[in-house]
Amino acid sequence: MLIVCLQGHKLDCRIARKRATKTGDFRPAGKGQPPRITVNGDLNPYAFLLTLVHEIAHFFVYLDTEKANIFLIRKHRPRPHGKEWKKRFTGLMQPFISMNVFPPEIEKAMVSYFEDPKATASGDSRLQRLFQALDPPGDLIRITEIQEGAFFKTGSGRVFLKMDKLRKRYRCKCFKTNRLYLFSPEAMILPVEPGNL
Repeated sequence: MLIVCLQGHKLDCRIARKRATKTGDFRPAGKGQPPRITVNGDLNPYAFLLTLVHEIAHFFVYLDTEKANIFLIRKHRPRPHGKEWKKRFTGLMQPFISMNVFPPEIEKAMVSYFEDPKATASGDSRLQRLFQALDPPGDLIRITEIQEGAFFKTGSGRVFLKMDKLRKRYRCKCFKTNRLYLFSPEAMILPVEPGNL
């Protein structure tokens, strides 16, 4: 399905190592190189497919704007996750949802998610939880499972103090720099005992 819609287009697709800050990305053509998509290779098959299609939607929006010759005119450039991208992303995913590629519970969550797709699947806590349930077990837990005032470590190795919850996210302070960060309730973390800091 995706191969058919990509035929005739130059696109460099690569599987990347695990990245803490993103699961995939799209880069426009530049310096003699074709446009490039990368997707983390550690994702389960369903999260991998969703991420790949997310990035392919960026590619098609890029092609549309390039054909219209407006990509370089800043005020006419589509927003990264604006209406053009949402329309493309939804259209590209529809066949997979219609063909029951996903398990029933994930498919149900996907239908809800695609009513107004977010920039990342982690923006939909239900969908993120269902994807994480398919990941191999490990020592990581959700940030919601530790108390306020507890310390935790992220995949990058940085240590944070969990503070209060704002509207949807948790405010946390980096132990080393004292800078504040916001964490999704679905963020996977490793608890750290204060004596081990």
